[in-house]
Amino acid sequence: MAEDDRDLIWRAQRGDALALEEVCRREWRPIYDLLYRNLGNQAEAQDLTQEVFLRALRSLERYRIGETPLHAWLVTIALNLLRDRWRKRSAPNTDIDSITELATHEPGPEQLALDALDHAALRAALAGLPEDYRRVIQLRIIEARPAQEVGAIMGRQADAVRQLQRRALVALRAALREEAPA
Repeated sequence: MAEDDRDLIWRAQRGDALALEEVCRREWRPIYDLLYRNLGNQAEAQDLTQEVFLRALRSLERYRIGETPLHAWLVTIALNLLRDRWRKRSAPNTDIDSITELATHEPGPEQLALDALDHAALRAALAGLPEDYRRVIQLRIIEARPAQEVGAIMGRQADAVRQLQRRALVALRAALREEAPA
């Protein structure tokens, strides 16, 4: 964490309104974008983004400077709120629309293969995976986040995140094979 980030958070924890405003200015858009990609609805994404920052503000005194990067902490809050929202809807945690919207880079062979698969089968396969698997696929593959950042979000070491990603992809491939017509 950069020294200016530490100072900013330290000031925010002491109630400095300008520091709080700067945290929101820096982090609002990335958090909103994450939520919008997953919800597909501007109003819902704005509401949930606001809730992320309200929760962060309420628990700012418990935030430990230097332990977790601020962005990773806010992403964790956002993902927890998103998971709660999905549970309320009783919908799968990963939607095929969010996968295709997030593919902003040139698709590689694996992405092309996924794109060619039946969307319903992919949605069903993802929904059947354990939550940690869906989460690591979302963060590492769809959002292309580095293993260290995903580790901070998920409370794991970077090597453990890479191993979890491998297991998640193996499980996804197996689930897709089961879904494929014989």
